[in-house]
Amino acid sequence: MAQYIEARPRYSGTLEEKSTTAAPGMAKITNMIDIPHRKVKKIACLGSGFVGGPTSAVIAFKANVEVTVVDINHDRISAWQSDVLPIYEPGLFEIVQAVRDGISNGEHHTTYDAYGRPTTIYPVRPKLFFSTDVDQAIANADLIFVCVNTPTKTHGIGQGSAADLDFVESATRTIARVATQDKIVVEKSTVPCRTAQSIREILAANAHPGVHFDVLSNPEFLAEGTAIQNLLHPDRIIIGSLPTPAGLRAAASLAGVYEQWVPRGSIITMNLWSSELSKLAANALLAQRISSVNALSAICEATGADVDEVSYACGLDSRIGPHMLKAGPGFGGRSSCFQKDIFNIVYLSESLHLYEIADYWRAVINMNEHQKDRFTKRIISCLYNNLAGKKLAVLGFAFKKDTSDTRESPAITLVSNFIAERARVAIYDPRVPEYQIWHELADNGCNPHLLKRNVSVYQSAYAACEGADAVVIATEWDEFRNKPVITTPITKENQPFFNSCNVSRYSPPKVADQGSSSPPRFRQETATSFHVPPRRSAGVVIKDPNNGEIKTFAVQRSFPGSSPLQSPVANSANFVSPPRQSHGLMLRDPNVSPVEAISFRRATAGSLPLSQANLTLHRSATAKSVLQPVSSSIDEPVRAVEITTKPSQARKLDWARIASKMRKPMFVFDGRNILDHGELEALGFRVEAIGKKRTVVMD
Repeated sequence: MAQYIEARPRYSGTLEEKSTTAAPGMAKITNMIDIPHRKVKKIACLGSGFVGGPTSAVIAFKANVEVTVVDINHDRISAWQSDVLPIYEPGLFEIVQAVRDGISNGEHHTTYDAYGRPTTIYPVRPKLFFSTDVDQAIANADLIFVCVNTPTKTHGIGQGSAADLDFVESATRTIARVATQDKIVVEKSTVPCRTAQSIREILAANAHPGVHFDVLSNPEFLAEGTAIQNLLHPDRIIIGSLPTPAGLRAAASLAGVYEQWVPRGSIITMNLWSSELSKLAANALLAQRISSVNALSAICEATGADVDEVSYACGLDSRIGPHMLKAGPGFGGRSSCFQKDIFNIVYLSESLHLYEIADYWRAVINMNEHQKDRFTKRIISCLYNNLAGKKLAVLGFAFKKDTSDTRESPAITLVSNFIAERARVAIYDPRVPEYQIWHELADNGCNPHLLKRNVSVYQSAYAACEGADAVVIATEWDEFRNKPVITTPITKENQPFFNSCNVSRYSPPKVADQGSSSPPRFRQETATSFHVPPRRSAGVVIKDPNNGEIKTFAVQRSFPGSSPLQSPVANSANFVSPPRQSHGLMLRDPNVSPVEAISFRRATAGSLPLSQANLTLHRSATAKSVLQPVSSSIDEPVRAVEITTKPSQARKLDWARIASKMRKPMFVFDGRNILDHGELEALGFRVEAIGKKRTVVMD
């Protein structure tokens, strides 16, 4: 039963009395799910992008509903139906595969975060479907999520600031045309305040006779790289509705979906307009923090203060907190929603003749653009005010780590500026496809002739840096980092985000803690390095960094009724191989009693190759109850698998190797403050970083 946070004293009147006395705000009913309402059994999601896809997958995973995701883009739907999803998000593939393909009896799938907290997928039937048949999905659904794109207008009144609601209107008209029964329409896309009113009017004007629509606002608060965590453990679920009996019943129906996994106190109701504005306000405030710390970084560079130390000190203040206080070259990517949403507030303010308010929020965007230009000018200045003919290696093109999203990435502006200065630019990003890089640069207005002549995209950081005059860190990928992350003490309020990259299909038996301070279910040992076997090899060669011992583990499949097989290779392991949908492998060294649970998944486009990953071994104290044969749905051996690992465990760059390949003098421009400057300076680099005092070069 979903419980709602009360903003006013509890009222004991009837439903009708509550809805009228609470006006103009919405009633906050303690146990609103008790209101008679329609139970949602089928959901249609219009739009299969970053919001629609992951949201639908998690709802199908956690709630007892069927979800159909529809899109007019056939290629995107085909990708969602394959093992190569159209977007990358840690943990998304495992959940999509489980609820899209189903898990048969006898199987289960458990993921653990870094602190041992489990999320287990038990046997389920397929509940997530992807289709291009929009009409059929709408006709069958009880509730419809509108998750279409709402870009900034590029023409007409409001160009450059107002939201383009063409897709929202088109989806709304389609719903009205198709629906022959009452529907709940949920506004999931980020939209300007009072868009729900336009949706209601279009639905009412075009509805079939006798068909009633209830419109709700249910904004998403997802961050790329942690979207699955945000959906599994949301800070809050906002549901906005009209303060009418029908509106409250519709809100209760949606709450009935979320209450199946979201704590009662995290489900909050409010009126439609407050809900719509809350998303814009949240993004605006987050962007404001980023621009504020970037403004401070300029002061730090001029005074000798260190922006990381200043941010850390401020973040320890409980009134401020540590989040979104990292200086950098500016926000972008899905964070371009920051820019888009601030522009929405600017346009709204100007429409309401609140010009001073519009100027205030516009300054946040101006600061973001200034930061990119300021970083570019610093690079040019350090390279003797001339970039012509010089090679700059840009490491990272995504707007942040753990995602392939490049929308509004600061790297786009930096590379475009370098091209304008006639520099030769070498780009490397471990996740972003090459075609996407070319597309972004072309869309940014780069001269096609210069783009083709001066830019190269590499599949290796070492190749990109060979012969370079300078290295520019544009994305904070962990493989570029050579210093640890500063963290604050773990408390209930700031527990780290869930990461499901280390996945095992088996739940190890609960055992007493063997004197380890790690979580009792798993004791995580030191991450190992490994050698990639030949292309046709069916084994994984693992080198233990503690003693240098090399072990070879066979990777084969066991079949129904079979017992663990003995590998024919020396120092081999007994093993149990999972079925097709599995992502874990249990290995047992005949000379060692603990089970070594190795997580892996099939290689997919954009994923880390074996040569760029590290393997983490998880050991349990006993193997008896784990080493049992499992049925397999296919009889082919595993040929191409990828060790799934947390992105932070990716193989680190050898900066000494990079130094040996670069031209002298060697510059590194740390746009993300992820490097140990002293270590690099010992290798002969001159290091410049945002928010750090400039290096003084002595003649």
